[in-house]
Amino acid sequence: MTKAAQKHEWADFLKFFSEKFEGRPTRLGVFENGNDYWIESGLPFVGADIDTKDERPTIQLMLGDMTRSIEDVTAIEFKFSESGEEDGLDVTSANGRTTILRFEKMR
Repeated sequence: MTKAAQKHEWADFLKFFSEKFEGRPTRLGVFENGNDYWIESGLPFVGADIDTKDERPTIQLMLGDMTRSIEDVTAIEFKFSESGEEDGLDVTSANGRTTILRFEKMR
């Protein structure tokens, strides 16, 4: 199941998402110009936050001791699956780059 949220709902969804998936091992990648680049694998999900003080918000994804900030966010797509294997989050910025967060299979 995929849930695309409106900007005014993003803070509530990110809070729910953070609570639901806290501690799960992650994979983080970036998709741009037809290529995907995987940045990390296995760090625990700490949480996600949003800064809405600018016209386009900034999303922070906290994974282990790493924080990925995505500026000028235009879209967030929450990914939920029945099995949990495709759960995650896609964050698209104004430059067309999509940051992809997926959760590793639980052991």
